[in-house]
Amino acid sequence: MYYDFTVQIPNIPGKIILKKKRDSDYVLYEYDRVYDAQKKFNVPKRTIIGKANTVDSSLMHPNEKYQEYFPSAVLPEERSEAYRSCCLRVGAYLVIQKLIEEYRLDSMLEKRMGKDSGLLLDLACYSIINEDNAGQYYPDFAFCHPLFSDKMRIYSDSKVSRFLSSITKEQTIGFIDDWNKGRDRRQRLYISYDSTNKNCQAGEIDIVEFGKAKDDKGLPGPVVI
Repeated sequence: MYYDFTVQIPNIPGKIILKKKRDSDYVLYEYDRVYDAQKKFNVPKRTIIGKANTVDSSLMHPNEKYQEYFPSAVLPEERSEAYRSCCLRVGAYLVIQKLIEEYRLDSMLEKRMGKDSGLLLDLACYSIINEDNAGQYYPDFAFCHPLFSDKMRIYSDSKVSRFLSSITKEQTIGFIDDWNKGRDRRQRLYISYDSTNKNCQAGEIDIVEFGKAKDDKGLPGPVVI
């Protein structure tokens, strides 16, 4: 997927080439050279990192490979406000909005996360509606859904990554404390734990059950019940 914004084509002599295919010029980056003993010379390893802009040849529309090989590059944090679908899917948004208002989640998150609280709510909606949490697909979700972020801004996946990595333990614990203050302590609490990537050798204890692990070693996975 090529992003709708443009960046400067990297100026790295000998590492960047343009390859024309049909009506587009693709930008290729040489990330390695492997010596071919049979041919007795180095064979370059290249990958496409973007597509050249048709108006300004010094610019390109980057893809996810560009971020992989140039992680320190600063990308625009939001798309143009006009870059939205003409038909927004509002059904699930309205239901979630009602729940957010009922539990006052917006004010609790704003207290802890500040101006980025809307983005966190958008990411939560994205995970619920799309049943996915891959950051690179969030902009596509935001393109056709209403958002809780200020002015319904569509943020890039790089902004999402920076935001999630910036959340501190204190912010998380603070939100949990605020949430628990509003709960009825006389009600029974159910706690669940994602055991997908965990293994346990603690023996026969009540809070451990067999689960499904990506690296299945036949050990119980810890599940709090």
